[in-house]
Amino acid sequence: MKMLENIKEKRPLIIMMIVAVLWIIFFPYFYEEFLTKFFYMPFLGVIAATVANTTPAAAGIVYFPILTKLEVSPITVVQFTMIIQAYGMGLGTFKWYLVNKKLFIFNVIPICLFGGIAGMIISTLVFPVKNPAMLTLIFNFIAFMFTQVIFFSILYKHQYPNTAVLLNISNICIFLIFSFIGGLISGWIGFGIDTMFYFILTLIFKVNPAIAIVTSISLMAALSVAGTIINIFVYQVPFALWYSTVPGVTIAGLFLASYLAVKLGAKNVLMLFTLLLSIDFSVTIWTQQAIPVSHSIRLILIYALIVYLVVIHVKIFKQSYKEIGASLGNFKP
Repeated sequence: MKMLENIKEKRPLIIMMIVAVLWIIFFPYFYEEFLTKFFYMPFLGVIAATVANTTPAAAGIVYFPILTKLEVSPITVVQFTMIIQAYGMGLGTFKWYLVNKKLFIFNVIPICLFGGIAGMIISTLVFPVKNPAMLTLIFNFIAFMFTQVIFFSILYKHQYPNTAVLLNISNICIFLIFSFIGGLISGWIGFGIDTMFYFILTLIFKVNPAIAIVTSISLMAALSVAGTIINIFVYQVPFALWYSTVPGVTIAGLFLASYLAVKLGAKNVLMLFTLLLSIDFSVTIWTQQAIPVSHSIRLILIYALIVYLVVIHVKIFKQSYKEIGASLGNFKP
């Protein structure tokens, strides 16, 4: 029994060693592109996989703005995002399953996966978008609006008591509709259903944020596998870019992400998520070319956004400070 338990505890380490050996074996096939063009990807992979496996924001929220600024084709970035999320968020899902199985709402995943795959097939094969800049801008705007709901739910102490969702006809319809929309967006820009799914679980069904985050991660991982399979048959998938990112994603997916999430706590992870979405929205506003906006207006928007975010975070900090003070005041040695 002890031997079996030791093996279970060492499974992440065993997986990492296997990946390392395979990476070295295939290095001769990719070394030229890795050394000349994608040498920075392991480091970017650590950041993206940590974000993807601790918040309901997929790795694409990191990869898309950075890689497109580095003049990688948006279509290539979408294809790459799918294949690396299938791997990285798959590892993250596996690690979270080892940490605590109760963090998954298993009964809703097949329904959302069905709707998501249907949406992805339509957006990839029937209505492909050659330049997803406008969709990215729209998605970031919607996500930013949702973050304001999170901010005010923290300030006004909204409760999220549920750990499960009852599947009746109306709830199934809600999941199917929104997962279909999320699948459409994910097919176009490489991510999106996880963020949408998180907000549906927390805002509509009042599910505990930690459970909503981990369940959304597993859904995005499964949908990324489906998207990767579709792209392999339809497009030329950028395997060299994926190969270059694997080391960083493996370390973050198996070790760093879950460690940080446990240490930070659900509320702080939620704040990290909202901060990342806010930063991504700011970067998108500053760099977007889909809507012609003058430099002066962009500056005004960015400065106004920064001031607003600082005010909100100061209020949340003051609230947390008062809560800590109250708890210490009630402590009697």
